[in-house]
Amino acid sequence: MVTVTTVCSYAALLAYSVSFAAAGEPEVEIADLFGDVLFQQGIPQSITCTVFDPLPVGVFTWMVGDRIIENSNRIENIAEDEIQQVLQFTPTLEDSKKPLNCQYGERGEQVYSDYITMGIYVMDIPSDPITPGLVKDGDPVTLQVTAELYPAPAPGDILWEVKEPSGEVVVEMSPGGQDMYGIYSAREIEVLSESVNLYQFSLDIAVLDQKEVSNIHTVTITTKGIKKTVHFNLALKMTQGDEVEETKEYVHQNPSSVDNYKESKEEEPEAGVLGMEMGLFIIIGIIAVFLILCIIFCIYRRKKKSRSKNSKTYTAVKTNTNMHGQPV
Repeated sequence: MVTVTTVCSYAALLAYSVSFAAAGEPEVEIADLFGDVLFQQGIPQSITCTVFDPLPVGVFTWMVGDRIIENSNRIENIAEDEIQQVLQFTPTLEDSKKPLNCQYGERGEQVYSDYITMGIYVMDIPSDPITPGLVKDGDPVTLQVTAELYPAPAPGDILWEVKEPSGEVVVEMSPGGQDMYGIYSAREIEVLSESVNLYQFSLDIAVLDQKEVSNIHTVTITTKGIKKTVHFNLALKMTQGDEVEETKEYVHQNPSSVDNYKESKEEEPEAGVLGMEMGLFIIIGIIAVFLILCIIFCIYRRKKKSRSKNSKTYTAVKTNTNMHGQPV
């Protein structure tokens, strides 16, 4: 026999089922990301997972491949039928080509999810301009840059460029290339360490002169479609025979080169020596003038005394007396 209580229970269950069906199943979405997504190794990421039409009691679960990622961030209510949770995640090379999965549902029940496939790249490249060692006018110089890269770079991923100050291209080449005059030669990519994905790129310049110093030298490295450019500051090593004005001209062409600026400073003490010699000459001149004036003054004094003696002798001759002391 069916009791009233049993009928009420079935009615309540039916009502809950109807209301749940009307509301629809939960929909999970990783915000702003889909498909294959590139992340740089070691750079923290904030991944947001949104659930529309959430369950009365549901939980989030984050996974990278088969590994569960613990997430203590709270679940936020965005709207009446919308909730979300944010995952703070720092990708590594081990995560490359693995899915990052956001799952939502009641424990032990059906799970709703969304995922992205992570592509991890490494691009640790110097951000500041590189200043090679100083060389003399006419000597060769090598431009070098060391970078940590993943995936391994191909020759087509590396582009050396030399441009005039006006922007006109002098030469463009990839590793293994050389210009027709033999002035520029790009070396093959050198693997310094496969375990840490460390590579070195080099450009040999046969002759470095003032004109070459004024040019713009760069290398552009591309990884996973992402490009970064490294700049070089060149400077000539000045010799002792070079004039100060020529040194200052080199500094004007390459104001960012600290070493070149120091070279011009080394020439400045010569001007100081000249100043000291001029001061010493003036002092000697003053002393000489003083001595001449002293000599002239002494001669003048002697002549004056001589005149005085001659006057007294003349008076003695003109004034004569007799033996009694009376004038004759």
